[in-house]
Amino acid sequence: MPRIIRYTFIVLMCLFCLKNSAQASSFTKDSVSYYLKESKKHTYTDFNKAKFYLVKADKIARQLNDQNAIADVIFQFAANYYIVGSYDIALKNYIKASEIYDAQNNKLGVAKCLMGQGLIQQVFGRDQEALKNFKKSIAICRTLNNNPFTVKNLLNIGVSEANLNQYEEAYHHFSESLKLSRKFKLADDSQMAMNKLGYIHFAQNNLDSSVYYYQKVLNNNVKPNLWEEAYALSGLSEVYLKKEDYATAESYGLKGFTTAKIVGAKWDIARSSEILTKIYEKKNDFKSAYHYLVITKAYNDSLYAESKIKEVNILQLKAKEAENDELMAKAETAQQKLYYTRIFVGFIIILLLSLSVFTYQYHKYTKQKGTFFREIEIKNQEIQNQQSMILSQNLVLEELNQTKNKIFSILSHDLKTPINSLIQVIELNKQHDLTKEEQAFVFEQLQKQVEGTSLILNNLLKWANSQIDGTNVHFEKIALNQIVEESVNSFHAEVTKKKVTFNHHNTESIFIKADIGQVRIIVQNIIANAVKFAPLHSRIDIFYSSDEKYQKIHIKDYGNGLNQNKIEEIMSFNKRLPSEKGTSMEEGTGLGLLLVKQFLINNQGQLEIRSEEEKMTEFIISFLKY
Repeated sequence: MPRIIRYTFIVLMCLFCLKNSAQASSFTKDSVSYYLKESKKHTYTDFNKAKFYLVKADKIARQLNDQNAIADVIFQFAANYYIVGSYDIALKNYIKASEIYDAQNNKLGVAKCLMGQGLIQQVFGRDQEALKNFKKSIAICRTLNNNPFTVKNLLNIGVSEANLNQYEEAYHHFSESLKLSRKFKLADDSQMAMNKLGYIHFAQNNLDSSVYYYQKVLNNNVKPNLWEEAYALSGLSEVYLKKEDYATAESYGLKGFTTAKIVGAKWDIARSSEILTKIYEKKNDFKSAYHYLVITKAYNDSLYAESKIKEVNILQLKAKEAENDELMAKAETAQQKLYYTRIFVGFIIILLLSLSVFTYQYHKYTKQKGTFFREIEIKNQEIQNQQSMILSQNLVLEELNQTKNKIFSILSHDLKTPINSLIQVIELNKQHDLTKEEQAFVFEQLQKQVEGTSLILNNLLKWANSQIDGTNVHFEKIALNQIVEESVNSFHAEVTKKKVTFNHHNTESIFIKADIGQVRIIVQNIIANAVKFAPLHSRIDIFYSSDEKYQKIHIKDYGNGLNQNKIEEIMSFNKRLPSEKGTSMEEGTGLGLLLVKQFLINNQGQLEIRSEEEKMTEFIISFLKY
């Protein structure tokens, strides 16, 4: 029985330990983050307390063997040591954390450590080298969209630029960091940015602006951390010293000294005590001046005592920089070798492909040699055909020159029919052979014929004038849609008879640069052509488009359309086409389109025809934009 009890007790104890172990494991994972956050709360106010929490976080991280967590703790150690001026320890920790982050492929961690090393380089006066690290760091942070560390890098870049007297560049980066830190509610970074802007204005002797930014830090809605508060107070003391307002300078200087002492930052204490020394000298209070001079000397001596360590650190830093440069050089060499290897492989592949293509083409050539010669014969025949076409075109040009001699015969022919009709109607009217109904019908038809004849005559005269004397083109600003509207209204009788409707998309004024008289004739002829070939009870669409150079008008009817041969015949310049009858047996002279093409050339315009047989025909006229 005792043996059973003993075994039961052992089992229960094992279960209890397993349970506690699981709970401890779960607890410790969260504890690392918790202790890191607690440490950061005291970073600027109480170094020992911040260190206390980091030691706890480090112990838990190492128990978990979480390399990223270990690196995070080491990085925070480095940051804390940097703030209190222990730059040698800070540098060692930044380098150690960087190595762990790099092994874990933690890009943000590497970026943070680059920034930390840059801060140490700033302390040692190596601002050119610091800028390189800050710029590498900010490039990574921007790629990762990490706003907090992007802001910190902007601040650090500005500090190095200020140290190098590049005040314009520094002002730009401080201003950008202030804007982003406000946007993302990064209070500490916002206060630091305002402090640095205050310093830039002081360095450029803009004392009122310097006071403005320092006061913004002190009077901010969010209470500044002690480090930034000490910096702002000492900064204001320095400004009022320069303004020779010694009482105000003393007040701010004492506050800045007290705050710097609380922080424990040696550089800030030395700075504030040095400013107070100068203030008391100006006030002839030599006892107080001597007191703060002793403090300044003591801290400067302390800083000087660290110079030997700094020399070692500089050598260590230079060694690290040299190591990085060597690694980069090796990487570049490897990359270059890889590049040349790829080129060589690519060349071999291209060569093999070329040989394959050559072999294939040669085989194809030898196999199709007979076909090739037949193709040459066909090409020769095509050349002969082209020569015949050129000869035909020359004949067309000669025919065009003879057109001038045919103008009057065309006039007599085209006017003969309407004049004979007019004479017949007059004779019938004299003899009273027509009833009132017949008279109304005959006069209506006669009126249409006379109006058409008038349009034909006008076109003929214009064309004749352009052929004989050359047309004087007067370019001016023209409202194209207004001319279109006038032309549409002039076809009221024809479209009423055919029961055709116009769909004119006329929403706003459209301006072109052309000769107004010639534009009227162009538009009127194209619309007349659309009316002529529009089927009964159909519509004609008129709308507009444009590109960089031209304003275009589209005139579209839904008649039988044109085949490609007919379109090519129309587009062939200087050729009078035989007139075709319209859908209501309307007749014409064939001169309208010839005149359109001539006037478009005069006005630097263009003509395009789109058509689908049995569906529609669309004329697109392009005029120069005004």
